[in-house]
Amino acid sequence: MGLKKLAYILSLLLVIFISAPGCKQEPSVDLDQLAALDTLPYAQGQELQNYYNQPQTTQTASDTAGLYLKYILIVILIIVALGVGIYFFNKVFPLGIYIRAKIAGVKKIPVHQIITLSWKSVPVDKVLELMIKSHSAGVDLNLMEMGDAYLAEVDLDKVVNALIEAKNANIERITFDKLVKYHLAKVDLDHVMDALLMAKNAGIETNIDQLSSLYLAGVDVVRVIKAKIASRNSGYEIDLDDLVEHYLAGGNIEKTIEAYVAAKKAELKDFDFSDIANIDLAGYDVVETVNKAIIPTIVETEGVRGIARDGVELIMKVKVTLRAKLKNIIGAPEERTILARVNEGLATEIGLARSHYDILKSPYELADRVEKKKLDQDSAFEILSIDVSDIKVGKDVHAELEVERARAEAERAKAELIKAEEKVKKAMAAAFLDGKITVEEYYKLQNIEADTEMRRNLSKFDEEAQENDENQEHSEE
Repeated sequence: MGLKKLAYILSLLLVIFISAPGCKQEPSVDLDQLAALDTLPYAQGQELQNYYNQPQTTQTASDTAGLYLKYILIVILIIVALGVGIYFFNKVFPLGIYIRAKIAGVKKIPVHQIITLSWKSVPVDKVLELMIKSHSAGVDLNLMEMGDAYLAEVDLDKVVNALIEAKNANIERITFDKLVKYHLAKVDLDHVMDALLMAKNAGIETNIDQLSSLYLAGVDVVRVIKAKIASRNSGYEIDLDDLVEHYLAGGNIEKTIEAYVAAKKAELKDFDFSDIANIDLAGYDVVETVNKAIIPTIVETEGVRGIARDGVELIMKVKVTLRAKLKNIIGAPEERTILARVNEGLATEIGLARSHYDILKSPYELADRVEKKKLDQDSAFEILSIDVSDIKVGKDVHAELEVERARAEAERAKAELIKAEEKVKKAMAAAFLDGKITVEEYYKLQNIEADTEMRRNLSKFDEEAQENDENQEHSEE
């Protein structure tokens, strides 16, 4: 708006300058009339001469005033022009930074391009500062390209810094246009350049195009490159594509590499990186699982109860040494299932023994028979050994069954006796009613029955007292 006002003022002054009195044309004199003056009488000629001479004097004074006004307007125009020039160099043309750029050796800084970019509200001084900085690092940039990038809302500082880092690291095929394209695609240039420099220093072959594509795919390229470097330093390098695939699948690449390297150093067989990665993706603690494959785990079963053929119960505990099988760890039966199989096998072998004494003599033979049954087939763990840790004799089930059988017989005999007594009572009642027995005889029979019952109870009391004495003697011994 200020420039328009200034142009308007200059135009107005120019109009005034043109329309000044001194700029008007002088009246023309006909030469034929001047020649005719000589033929006229003196009086008439003198009058005509005075006529022509009088306006000429008036016109000269007028011309002088106009000339002064013209000079004043010229001075005003010069002052205005100088003001416009000063404004132009201060606001439109950054003369100071332009001179610095030229002294620094920056080439291709056309003045008309500076004016064009300034007219587009591009901060030319900032652009020239970045051009000086990049030129000092050996990177020459184009003024208009940088201006267009600024208008496209590109962070020029990030782009120029990335170019300088690439130049210092001797990374080729990285151009200003390429970085601008990736920046507009929302690539974090600082993050990608950090990954690229780490890869360059570690001797890993990659480029900014690959890393930018991975970044846009959602990959943390710095983490992936660090993981790649860790695998290389361990001596068991993993392909970058495998690491990217595992990262995109949601895996923990650091722990997976740690587990993979540990398995390789332990010289485990029949596995590759995909097996370790699948364990991690299945939700297992991959490091702990691989450690179980390297260092066997010892698990002790609870007391397994079994009854030999002679009816004696045995309670046995065993220690099972297990080692994880990496190929079968996912979806295969785990420790609990294997221990359940071992318990079942122990109970079966105890039941097959002819006597519990046979097992007590050689319990390890029984454990060996269980081990040979291949109870770890199709499971996540391999049974390395089964060792007996404890064995106890439990109940004599056969004797208890005999006691229970005797008690059942006694109960049955008692029931029969009760039935017989009922019959006797019914018969006596019928005889009493029929007059076949007197009241005196009936009471005599009742007394005999009571006496018999008393004798039976006394006998039972003596037996219980004797049994208690024997138990007390055993306890004292």
